[in-house]
Amino acid sequence: MSNTYWNGNGTYQGFIDKLSEEIPIEGACEDKAIDRLRRAINAYYDIYNNGGCNSASRKVSYFFPGVMKHLQCGRSYRVHWESVEKITEPKMDEIILKVAKKKGLINA
Repeated sequence: MSNTYWNGNGTYQGFIDKLSEEIPIEGACEDKAIDRLRRAINAYYDIYNNGGCNSASRKVSYFFPGVMKHLQCGRSYRVHWESVEKITEPKMDEIILKVAKKKGLINA
């Protein structure tokens, strides 16, 4: 897990760092694109911090379809991190790029 957002070294880390500055400490964002990013970051955090076992698991499944079967929440805790990474990183890339374009960080 070297090139992941969890390690602060994701493919579009510079964009997510810049965009994260617009996320409030708590609560929803007025900007819908930034709020979608906020919710994706929260689901991503739940995966890597709690194994997806937090109450946000519905959001985990929404943003990262198929990842829950690799987390084995509530069972003998053996996570298939390589499989998780193959799902989470490309989806985060996609979300970040979409928001970066909407916010004018990337020319469309």
